[in-house]
Amino acid sequence: MAHNNAQVPNTPKRLSSLADWSAAHIRAVFEAPTTEASMHAIVDTFSPRLVASLNGTPLDYAGLCGLVSTMRASAPNGLKVEWMSAQETVDDPELRNGSLLGEYYIRGIWRSVPGSGAEQRCEFERRKRVVVRLIESQSLDTAVDSRLIVKLDIIASDVPVE
Repeated sequence: MAHNNAQVPNTPKRLSSLADWSAAHIRAVFEAPTTEASMHAIVDTFSPRLVASLNGTPLDYAGLCGLVSTMRASAPNGLKVEWMSAQETVDDPELRNGSLLGEYYIRGIWRSVPGSGAEQRCEFERRKRVVVRLIESQSLDTAVDSRLIVKLDIIASDVPVE
């Protein structure tokens, strides 16, 4: 009996939820073992035509890369992401496009405490609330997960870890 092992081209791929996709991709950006891996994760997560803001200040793709690099440089033991909440709104039944409202903390940031001199360093966590206004598939090929964040607003604050 002969078997047909040929793959059917363009078979739709069942995609993860936007919340699961976001959690996995944001962890990959911040928890990557190397800067190179982190930058690769940014490419896999954010559109180069990103339109974003951080605490009301415009932020483009290059600015986002710089912020991630700076944050990683301040974390001698690496960063750790903990998601507190994620609520998605999908625009299509295939989960290829939509938006997300979420909150996560990034731990492992060390920096000088203001007014204490450069010698005293303290651990901080960055608390982020994000409104991902657009997660968008970059390809019409339903067999490929090509979702990227295109529009994003971030409210962030740094809180000392006690």
